[in-house]
This record gives sequence, structure tokens and C-alpha cells, in this order.
Amino acid sequence: MKGAFARRPALFAGWRRAGLALLVLGGSPALAPAQVFESVGTRALGMGGAFVAVADDASANYWNPAGLATMFFSAVAEGQRTGRRIRSDVGLRESNDDLTVLTSFATPSLGFSYYRLRSWQAAPRAEGSAFLRSLTTQHLGATFVQPISPGLAIATVVKIVRGTVGVGFSDGVAPVDDFVDQASTLETHTTNRFDLDVGIVAGTGLVRVGVVARNIRESEFAASNEVTLVLKRQLRGGIALRPRESLLVALDADLSTTETLHGPRRIVAAGVEQRFSRFAVRAGSRYDLERGDPAPVGAVGVSVELTSGFWLDGQVTRSRNDDERSWGVSARVGF
Repeated sequence: MKGAFARRPALFAGWRRAGLALLVLGGSPALAPAQVFESVGTRALGMGGAFVAVADDASANYWNPAGLATMFFSAVAEGQRTGRRIRSDVGLRESNDDLTVLTSFATPSLGFSYYRLRSWQAAPRAEGSAFLRSLTTQHLGATFVQPISPGLAIATVVKIVRGTVGVGFSDGVAPVDDFVDQASTLETHTTNRFDLDVGIVAGTGLVRVGVVARNIRESEFAASNEVTLVLKRQLRGGIALRPRESLLVALDADLSTTETLHGPRRIVAAGVEQRFSRFAVRAGSRYDLERGDPAPVGAVGVSVELTSGFWLDGQVTRSRNDDERSWGVSARVGF
């Protein structure tokens, strides 16, 4: 009898781990493993996330590596901070706290990039506790560009992805921000994977079209012995127009659906940038076509040229219902 009682804690722990595995592998939106596309690029986010066909600075290593074909040299260092609160008629469904850093270099034929995407997420449950997830991916990549013909290029990013994942449940009932803090303390597991991004850009002058596929190999990261999260493939297309040299208009659309904590996500984004002699302003908006009430997310950005070719960029993003807030800054060099 004593031996049976001694085995109970291990038995309960096993049931808890099995339940968590079923929850994740069964496709529960509370623990979906996505990192959204609009995580990197101060200029891109200032245009609402419409940048796949623009891709004319070193952040192209992320947004569309084929954009490097039209550059001489560019370098970017930046940071972004994002908070999201997804609500429904019955209350809060998700809370995110995301942080991104990027260092990227680009030449017409070769690029190098490192970026780190960190996300702490909490999805409250009906009884007051919450499902928690911590996901940090670090991407170290080399970009190789192959011009096909004038105005047409294809590029591949060969990258090592280091994923650090933790999943679990909250301790008791607490405000949602406390749940997010608890997600930051989850026990994590780290896995290294090899992955690829591929981009295509076509067009010169007035019109340019771009398509990019990210995370082609859909890297898997173990959260525990029972749970594996997948960094899903992301497909996106865009078109950019330059009615005049100083004016840029862009439109992007997701070509695939991304699973997130609050359900499927498919974005369409539009943005504009106007450059003056020593500064530039931009604005944009995006909608999630998969949401029943697609509240628009608006963004504004500004850039100041301190010396020839050296720019400071900033962006601020807000949703109509104030559920999404982000800001970011970057230093950028381009010739």
C-alpha cells in the first residue's frame, strides 16, 4: 500500500504531462507555436507591414532576401517591443509580450543577419488560470543572391535556428500581466535546427513585385519529452509602386494562414513612404482577414538622416481597440 501511495505523485505528474501534450499536439489555439511576420523592420512596420516588394535596406534579409540585388551596401541594427491583447465577447483570450532585436548586413550578392524573436504568451482559461508559453528563436543566416535577368532575382537565406521553448500552466488565479510574467519563468528546452528562406523580386522603376517563403523546413523544437512545437512555413506576396522617386506605395498579403494563440491569422497590409531631403515619413495599416471583427492596426514612422547615408528610424503601432501596441527604433546605413 505504501508503495502505491509513493507512486501517486509520479502518476499525477505523468497525467499532467500527457494532458499538456494532447493540448498542444491536438492543435489547441492556446498553445499554437507561431511567431508573426510583423516582428522585424522599423521601416517595414512603420508602413504597416507592407514591405515584401520594397525590401531595399538590410532588413531585406528578413522581409525578402532577393531585395539585396538592387543594393550597393546596407546595414541595420534595431529593436522592437510589442504587446498584444486579444479579446472576445467572453473576455480576454490572449496576452503577448514580444521583443525583437536585429543586426543585418547586405551587399548585392551576399548578406548576413542575426535576429532574436522572443515571445511570452498567456491564454486565460474559464476557471481563472492560464495556459502559458515561452518561445525564443535566434536566427543566424547567410543570404545568397542569384540575378536571373535585369529586374529579376532570386535569393536564399541559409540559417541556423536556435529555439528555446517552454509550455505549462499558471500558478493559481492572477491578473493577465502576471500570467505573462509567469511565462517568462517557465522551464525551457533548447534545440538547434537548419532552415531556409527564399525570396523573389521582379520589376524595376515604377512597379516591383515580390514573394517570400520563410521557414521552409518548418523547424521543430522540443518543449519537453512529450511536446514539440513547429515553426510553421510563412508565405507572403507584395507589390510596390514608385509614382515618383521620393514616393513609395506598397501592398502586402499573406499567402498562407498562420496559427496563433487566438486562432488563424492572415494579414493584408498597405503602406506609404514619402522622402524629403534629410528625413522621411511613412504610415500604414493592416487587417487580419481571419478575424470576425478585423480591427485595423495603424502605424506611423519617421526617419532622420544624420549624415550622408546614416539614418535613425522610429515607428509606433496601435490597433483601433488598443489591443496591440508596439514601438521600435533602428540605426541604418545605406549607399
